[in-house]
Amino acid sequence: MSCVLAANGMADGEPAWLDTMQIEGLIHTKHDTVSRLLSRPFPGEFTRSEIEEFERRVRNLSLFDYVRVTRDGSMLRVDVQEKITLAPILNFTSGTSVKDLNATVGLVEYNLFGAGTQLGGQFNYSQRGPNVDVWLSQHPFAPDRWAKEIKGSYNVNSIRFADSASTWNRQRMGGELEFKGPYRYGSPLRYEVVVRVYREMIEDVNGARRQPDGYYVGVIPELTWDKYHWHDLVPTGYRFALELRPGFFFGANQQRHEAKLRYLHGIPLGPTTVVMLNGVAEAVNASGNPNHSLLIGSIAGVRGLSDNLYRNRAQAYMNLELRHAVQVAPRWAIQGVLFSDFGAFQSFTEEGGPRDWLGAVNAGAGIRIVPTFLANTLLRVDVAHLFSPSPNSLVQIGITQYF
Repeated sequence: MSCVLAANGMADGEPAWLDTMQIEGLIHTKHDTVSRLLSRPFPGEFTRSEIEEFERRVRNLSLFDYVRVTRDGSMLRVDVQEKITLAPILNFTSGTSVKDLNATVGLVEYNLFGAGTQLGGQFNYSQRGPNVDVWLSQHPFAPDRWAKEIKGSYNVNSIRFADSASTWNRQRMGGELEFKGPYRYGSPLRYEVVVRVYREMIEDVNGARRQPDGYYVGVIPELTWDKYHWHDLVPTGYRFALELRPGFFFGANQQRHEAKLRYLHGIPLGPTTVVMLNGVAEAVNASGNPNHSLLIGSIAGVRGLSDNLYRNRAQAYMNLELRHAVQVAPRWAIQGVLFSDFGAFQSFTEEGGPRDWLGAVNAGAGIRIVPTFLANTLLRVDVAHLFSPSPNSLVQIGITQYF
């Protein structure tokens, strides 16, 4: 998990002269994709902390299941084992009825042109409607460039409420353009700006006042404090992210603002055991239009909650997992998981007014079959029992970790 540098004469606080880099194990990844993660070009003096940060960034590309960085005189040697980076997207979550299940299929290339760039697309049936997403995204770990990401989406959602018969369909079509700032050495702070636009149309209103159609334009600054070390089985470190999303809904002349705080933490208990925490707290302004709301459910939130009933003004939840892996073959592992999700949320009425706060908590267990030679791909099966706000059981199948 760490650099092997002290044994090669690179002690803490003492810079070493390095003038070349040798990388072994690359297949499709370009040499430049890895070498550009260094704090500055060769030749020059580099500290041990800079090389350890370089290794963390190579790991966080998620393209390799083995990374080792060593010094040999004035040469920096990087040994990696590259993954297969073309991967399917498959997810399934049971619902209270066939209409309320969630299913996703898609395909993503995590290393387009050997540059660590993602190109992906997926079709999803959720919230009783079809949804399509496509994206192209550069990795954000280079210290000397702005990374770009572009997304497009089309969504048809049935808007429903837990204690009301009112329904309508909401269509949204739009996109995002994201600019991620150079990730400088010397600070774990990352920053980015997103421009988001979409067209919103309302159809098939049943038993409620029809909300207006319109166009949304928003600018989203995001700050991330990133000390997270990605790993297939035992991630370590933590990451905080703050998003502020001011926006305006033209046509209805409504302000649409949102704030979101995210937290991810891996606490290792051993070489193959880790406690993982994932927390989210977010809120929107009360615009009088429940189409501007947050959604909590089994896909993101508390496993066992319905995915299309709780349109919220504010919500917070925490996912807690204890993961233990057993290596069963080279580049294969089986991981058992015990988990509990818990949260609280305040929903909107169909008229956009606030309801009382509700709590949600579950407990469950799952198993993952992890082929570490595949990028961000595994087989996950989770079974959860929801205790509140109303008892429910859930089976969820996916090919990525829940978080």
